[in-house]
Amino acid sequence: MTTNFTSDIVTSLPEHLLSEILKHAASNSIADFINVKLCCKAFDRASNYENVSMEKVSLVPWHKCEKGFQKRCKAANNAEALYRKGMINCFSRRKSESGLRCLKKATEKGHVEAVYTYGIILICLDGELRKQGLRVLSSLHLPKPNQGNSRMIASCRSKTEKFLRCMWVHVALTGPKGICCNCDCDIEEKPNHSTPSECQAWDASNDVSHCCDYCFWDREANLFCSLLRKYLIN
Repeated sequence: MTTNFTSDIVTSLPEHLLSEILKHAASNSIADFINVKLCCKAFDRASNYENVSMEKVSLVPWHKCEKGFQKRCKAANNAEALYRKGMINCFSRRKSESGLRCLKKATEKGHVEAVYTYGIILICLDGELRKQGLRVLSSLHLPKPNQGNSRMIASCRSKTEKFLRCMWVHVALTGPKGICCNCDCDIEEKPNHSTPSECQAWDASNDVSHCCDYCFWDREANLFCSLLRKYLIN
């Protein structure tokens, strides 16, 4: 009687509200999401893996339930799942083409870390792809570097390093060659190899005075490449 009554109440709720309940359950744990999804058919029909939170799923899942959950999310074009697949394929499984496709899809959905990673990879490829990478990164709408720190950049750096710590890194990138922009930037050209100062700069302030977009992202790309080499498995 009670079960039927509860089911009737759930069934009467609009689907968007059921989806929000499922999203909240997923933000607690995968087990909660699955339990709520299975409690009645209304929740099962409202389950939407495209927008569900993956916050409680390991960046590189090992448990069967997490792997299955992440697989369903990727199949539904969940932006976070696409970002994670792109990172793994690009830097661990040596499947750069499929990895870039996943990162591009996540970028098109506005996933911030995917925009950051995809744009930097393109910058490192030089030529026309470099210009494309700068256009991608411009979509982040960051404040000018001389206006202070960017929390968004700090967040992207933090997640990048957290991800690289969790996986086997088999692929590194060569930093961009840079261009002569005549902008009188205060950034000194950095060698294309990891140094203690570069590693410290990754965690340091993003405040770089008198810096144009070209030089700012060249610097960021070189720091990104040095971080890859830090975790690279020879």
